[in-house]
Amino acid sequence: MSNLPCHQKRLHLVLRSHVAAVAILWPTCSYAASDLEAQSARKKPYAVQASPKAVPDAMTSTATETVTVSATRRRQSTHDVANSVTVLTGKDLKKLNAQSYKDYIMQIPGATFNASTPGTSSIAFRGISTSGGTDQGQGTTGYFLNDIPLSEPGFSIAIPDIDTFDVARIEALKGPQSTLFGSATLGGAIDYVPNEANSKKWDAAAESSIVGMPGHEVGYGEKGMVNIPVIKGKLAIRGVLDYRQDPGYITNVGIGKNTNTTYTRNARASVVFTPVDGTKLAYSYLGQNTSVSDDPYSMYSVYGAYRKAPGSIEPVRTQVQMHELRLDQNLHFATLTVMGAFLRKGQNADHDYTRVYGAYFPGLDSRTTVPVKGDSKAMYYEARLTSNGKGPLSWLIGAAYYETWKSVNNSVVTPGIEQYLGSLYGSGIASALVPDGSTWEPYRVKYDGIEKSIFGEFSYRFLHDFTVTGGARVFNMSETSSSAVGGYASYLSYGTTYYHESGHSSQTSALPKFAFKYEPNRQIMAYFQLSEGYRFGAPNTNPISAVYKTPSETRSDSLINYEIGARLNLLHSHLILEPTLYYIDWSNLQARLIRPDGISYGANVGAAVSRGFEFTGTWVTPVPGLSFRANATYTDAHLTQTVNAGAGNILQKGTQLAASPKWQFSETLAYQLVNVPLKPVFSVVHHYQGGAPAQLGYSFRMGNYNTVDLNASTSFKTSVGTAGVSLYVKNLNNSHGISMGYYGGGGIMDQYFLVPPRLLGMTLSWQL
Repeated sequence: MSNLPCHQKRLHLVLRSHVAAVAILWPTCSYAASDLEAQSARKKPYAVQASPKAVPDAMTSTATETVTVSATRRRQSTHDVANSVTVLTGKDLKKLNAQSYKDYIMQIPGATFNASTPGTSSIAFRGISTSGGTDQGQGTTGYFLNDIPLSEPGFSIAIPDIDTFDVARIEALKGPQSTLFGSATLGGAIDYVPNEANSKKWDAAAESSIVGMPGHEVGYGEKGMVNIPVIKGKLAIRGVLDYRQDPGYITNVGIGKNTNTTYTRNARASVVFTPVDGTKLAYSYLGQNTSVSDDPYSMYSVYGAYRKAPGSIEPVRTQVQMHELRLDQNLHFATLTVMGAFLRKGQNADHDYTRVYGAYFPGLDSRTTVPVKGDSKAMYYEARLTSNGKGPLSWLIGAAYYETWKSVNNSVVTPGIEQYLGSLYGSGIASALVPDGSTWEPYRVKYDGIEKSIFGEFSYRFLHDFTVTGGARVFNMSETSSSAVGGYASYLSYGTTYYHESGHSSQTSALPKFAFKYEPNRQIMAYFQLSEGYRFGAPNTNPISAVYKTPSETRSDSLINYEIGARLNLLHSHLILEPTLYYIDWSNLQARLIRPDGISYGANVGAAVSRGFEFTGTWVTPVPGLSFRANATYTDAHLTQTVNAGAGNILQKGTQLAASPKWQFSETLAYQLVNVPLKPVFSVVHHYQGGAPAQLGYSFRMGNYNTVDLNASTSFKTSVGTAGVSLYVKNLNNSHGISMGYYGGGGIMDQYFLVPPRLLGMTLSWQL
């Protein structure tokens, strides 16, 4: 049942409709605000520089460093990339006191974080989404770690939310990225880039934090990193361990205490070997485990904010593990990159469905639970050649192979159900319907997917100021799936105690990309881009019906993105403006429909558009140490055709897409006291999230709330390394905004995920 949207999943057996189913200055977008602040503190406001070389490159993470942007798979300043890219460096994440998505996604224009259960919360870019939760099939946002895809075909077992400690940067790529990244990037992509082992020097870092929510629990975190140059200049090892306990704030009325404490354990390792100049062999490991002691939804409309009453604990656990081996070899004319990775994800959860099934078993005083166990494995291989040199022509060609295996097992369990059914059908039939006495629906689904592709991009600079880029990806993807249901549920729907379905789908196609860039100098860059995106389809495994025809499979959506943007570095790097306009034409949307007989199935239906703008502006004011940053996003994402979603649910033309707020704002005002000891920094951050449907076609809405965060921080040199102290308050105004939700029919059936209440925290840090 995990292949159904959560609101359907949690009602999945009713008449068998389920079968197929804040410590910041500010983060950088394409520049380093910390460099701008330092510049404002040491120079007269808007002073003309003595030499162009004296002007820091405000479009990079430091004055001298070039940011590696995964959008182009080469070392390149984001100022030069003809794509909307937001880069959050490790320093930015530390200033934000960021640990997970909820701490930094609001700083990314065009991105919406649909916060629900940790480990399964999703991100949507530019309104390209039909669900605020985990999608029916493969999601529309791609998640990557060191270029390795973490978004498997079909419904997601877990959505990785990597802890940000010792992460070099996080890159948010907006708009489809399928040419270089493959499937699951219809709306955009998130790429984590951890710090690599450094063979040139010893390094270490540590962090300790304590947080509390007034009236709720206290949490803490301990993190550490060590970097060891085993053979100086040749071989190094870097290891990271951290543990975080986030306080619970949901009161389970049936238990009488806060129950949703979240525990996150993270381990990373990097081994880098450079035997000779031009050759680098690297191994990377990631292991992360997130355990939520109780699913953190509220029954808001019945019990109020931060309260639920299912009567039992509903724990959710997710795991992500990855091993990667990578070779980078300089061939003089180009760099050869070869990588291979093994990825495994898992989910274990227990859900209380008593309130759903109580009416169907009158007189049976027993709880109904649904234990869920999901597991996915993947192998990814990629080889590419990237041109070297600084001539007018640059190019990249490559090939990739991606294979995944996935399974989910659900069982609906009601102690005493065999005796109950025995009173209705007789003990002989009841024992066949419930062989173990309590499990009356064993359900299993398996998915296997393969994606094979070749890709390339070529760029040519002419007349000094103009660059034209063309690219394409040719891909073949295939997927097989099977589902099986047994017990009483199978008997009700199919007249047998076991029912099995299987299916296969495949598709071969090509995607083009085109970009045109004008860059007369380092202060001005403007571009136009056309790009397409795709994601896996899926076979339908529904029971065949001669009356109600259903397609054998869904195919990839068709999505074309038109985008124009600019990056303006004005007033001698004191004012940075980044406006972007986009228009997205989305057709053949993958959607989950319901037949008149209650059976759900996947189909390609309807069309939609998403049009809007993103804006980022940063101003280093004439007042030394005072700076201001603002993000604004407008998105109009809606259906352009009327869609019959089945079961009498008609989605009219103009229906707003899920998780697509029309307006989002984020502003940061930061002030550093430059003429006092320790030079403390104070900041205030405001964020507004507009309203949107949580699920396409349902009235249940999320968003339409404001949050305010405060921060004070400082750092100072010690006899060994640098120490820092940060004090912060998140959600100062104690907003109870709805960050996600599922409509179940009203009252206790509805689930509200709320913004966590006001949180106070302190972090102590140390860096060698």
